[in-house]
Formats: sequence, structure tokens, C-alpha cells
Amino acid sequence: AGRSRVRASIETAQPVAISWRFGAIRRATTASPSASSLLDALSGNARPTPAPTPAPTATPVPTATTLPTATPIPPLAPLPERDNSEIPHVFVGSVTINGAPAPNGTEVTVWLEEFNAHIGAGTSSGGDYSVLANQHGAQSFEGRTLIFKVNGQDSGETAIWEKGGATILAVSLN
Repeated sequence: AGRSRVRASIETAQPVAISWRFGAIRRATTASPSASSLLDALSGNARPTPAPTPAPTATPVPTATTLPTATPIPPLAPLPERDNSEIPHVFVGSVTINGAPAPNGTEVTVWLEEFNAHIGAGTSSGGDYSVLANQHGAQSFEGRTLIFKVNGQDSGETAIWEKGGATILAVSLN
């Protein structure tokens, strides 16, 4: 009766007090692999459980990183000769530096972005300036955007060139 109770307990995984030799229990539990493993561990005859073989993982391949390169800035074109047959565009207005009227003699220049020289220049007097933006070369400046600089620094002001135009424009440096 004792052996059948042990056998029933091992097969149903119930705890049992083992009081006789392991060999008798082993014979009674050969049908249950988990009970057999338990008996092997208790008797010191445990077989190592094979460790799963890890699947190889892909080694990331480094990708080349391209370094940014400076975009070459095309050289500015030389300013063509002034065309005296075309009527210039005249600009007048106030000129300020950091909110105050610019000192007398402050230079105000007018540029087209592709040329290496200004198309007109003037100096301030009493906080005001006037500049004649002349036509240069055979290709008309009509409708082109002009850039205004104060003492060589971009003022952020722009205007459109018109043949014979007259514009009041305040320019400033902040």
C-alpha cells in the first residue's frame, strides 16, 4: 500500500515522504520523465539539461557616413560698365544704426547679388541718404531685386529695380 501511494503521488506530482531506497521509486516512476529527473537529482545522478544553442545574430555592418562638404559658392561676376543711356532708379530715405540716426558720412550701397561691386552708392547727412542705382551692362535690371547695405553690412532691406524709378525706403542696421 505504501509503494502504490508513492507511485500515485509521483505520477500526480504530489509531495511524498521518501523512506526507502531510491531504486524502488525509480522503477515505479519510469513513465514520468519529470519524476525521473527529480529522482536523478535526489540520488546525485542528475544529467545536465542541454542548454539551447543560441541562433547566430546578424552582425551589423557599419555604413559609411559621408561628411558634409561645403557647397562651392560661384565667384561673383565682375560688374559690367555703367550704361549711361539708361535712367537710374533713385532711392531716398532715412538711415539708422541701432535705432539712432546714422552719423554723417555713413555709406549706403545698392547691390545685385551676383556682382562683385555695388550698382550705386551714397552717404548719409542728417540721418538721410540718397542713392542712384544705375543700369550696368546690356542686360536690363528691370524687375531685379536690389540689396541695401549700410557701411558694408547687409541691412536686410530690398527693393525692385525700375528704369527711372523713385522710391522712399528707410534702411537700418540693428
